[in-house]
Amino acid sequence: MAPEVATGPVWSPAGPPEAVARRRLAAPVVAGTTYALAQAVLLFWWAARYPGLFSPDSLDHVWQATTGDWNTHHPISYTALVWLSIHLTGGVGALTLAQTCALAAGLAYAVTGLRRLGGPTWGWLAAALTVVVLPPVGTFVVCVWKDVPFVICHVFLLGTLARLVARRRDGPLFSRPLFWAALVELTLICLFRQNGFLVVAIVAALVAPLVRGAAVRILLAGVAAASVALLTNWLLLPTLGVRDSDSIVAYEAFLGDLAIGYAQRPAGFPAADVGLLARVAPLAHWRGSADCHTVDPTVYHVDFDRRVAAEHRDEFLSAWRRLAGRDPGTVLRARVCRGSIAWRPTPAGGLRGNPTAWALPVYLERDPRFDRPAIRKVAYSRPLGEPVAELADRLAGRISGPQWLLWRGATWAYLAYLTVGLVAWLRRDRSLLALAALSLGNQLSVLAVNNAQAARYMAAPFVLGVLLLPLALAGRTPPGPDREGPERAGDRPGADPSGGPASSGGWSALRVTDLTVGAGAAAAPAGPPATGVAADPGAANPDGSGPAVRVRPGWRSAGRRRRGRSAR
Repeated sequence: MAPEVATGPVWSPAGPPEAVARRRLAAPVVAGTTYALAQAVLLFWWAARYPGLFSPDSLDHVWQATTGDWNTHHPISYTALVWLSIHLTGGVGALTLAQTCALAAGLAYAVTGLRRLGGPTWGWLAAALTVVVLPPVGTFVVCVWKDVPFVICHVFLLGTLARLVARRRDGPLFSRPLFWAALVELTLICLFRQNGFLVVAIVAALVAPLVRGAAVRILLAGVAAASVALLTNWLLLPTLGVRDSDSIVAYEAFLGDLAIGYAQRPAGFPAADVGLLARVAPLAHWRGSADCHTVDPTVYHVDFDRRVAAEHRDEFLSAWRRLAGRDPGTVLRARVCRGSIAWRPTPAGGLRGNPTAWALPVYLERDPRFDRPAIRKVAYSRPLGEPVAELADRLAGRISGPQWLLWRGATWAYLAYLTVGLVAWLRRDRSLLALAALSLGNQLSVLAVNNAQAARYMAAPFVLGVLLLPLALAGRTPPGPDREGPERAGDRPGADPSGGPASSGGWSALRVTDLTVGAGAAAAPAGPPATGVAADPGAANPDGSGPAVRVRPGWRSAGRRRRGRSAR
């Protein structure tokens, strides 16, 4: 028997380059389409709610920006954006417009990153379009809120994590651009929300062990982001003259725990703690206002002296520690109940949605600080066309429920866990679980410290959950290389990993070499011919580059058959 060597080019499992090109749109086209569709819808919401939507927190940003009395009650990073918009354009319309552009860009970045993990392109486009069409998100983006850039940073970070997971398969793990992108995104998350530090810590701790080979850089990015934000608050802001806020917002959850503890077991409170409570509000108010879902009835009441409470913050924290020491179950139940917005899909405790235009005059009249011409010049509602405003009103009215689906981020967090977990299990790839770390980080941070049932606290898991849903269509097998640019010599489109010439169509052709054991016609057995890969001289590859290679699965050599008979 004479051995035969048969060689020939064979396409990779992804298929011929022409077929692959037809199946997969180019990444720039997908990115541009996603941005254009999302921006068009967001411009509709911006025009319908021009110049933006305001809550009391929004007005406080405007008050600081117009008076120059900056403090740390809200993140200075967003107050600076409000100030910049007012001083450059005379209002906040430019800021809310920039927010729509940033979200559209973030969606394009996230979609092109997630698309590398598999799933139909139309599914990712539909998810991005669904996000901005829904009124809870469309009206949220045009709010003058620090929560808006906080959520946008999460969308960008999702795109970065998707690229990081995809590169584990077909390129260097954590390139310098990805590291800097993650660092900037994590830093901004810390700067735009007070609980951003906790979110970043949780996300970094969860992602690092999931993505092997990048753990050190992920932890380094998280530590660096938190350090930059802390140094900004501790060193830069005092240098710039930003005063520390006397607000008790950061302590309201502890005051709410004290109200619940006193309402349930007043006899258990020491006399000193009872006297401390009485300095701030009547004891009847502490008992009657206790609500595990929100602290507002306790700390935002005419009978509650917030100034005195701020003066005795340390004493109240000591009283809370004593309560937690003697009755930890009460404190734990209060925190879990107040964190319902983080973990409970069903309604509980009354939900706070997005602000409305008709509520703005009420907010302006309620606080004397806002009775200033400079503030009223900025805080108003004037849609860019009545037909647009009426259409937005009808859309918001028809798509306002159910609450568990359209307003509660916990629902979409669980859907994200289910989707990501299923694909990770099918592919036996735990690194995919990193995509769910962002939602879990938000859930745990809100569960730890929360003051009210506000939908905006879980807006990030809502948006991320919708974006991750098409991953369920990705299937068991990850896609072939489909990057936006070459990463290394062996992965360049059209390059031969072995260093040979490029194949046509921009895809590498595989050379198959096999040793075929053959026999002459007279010695050939009556059964099927021998196993092997043989060249067919009468056939050619689709590009005419040479003889085609035909694989004959299931055929065995004569020697193997003889060994099988001997064994029997």
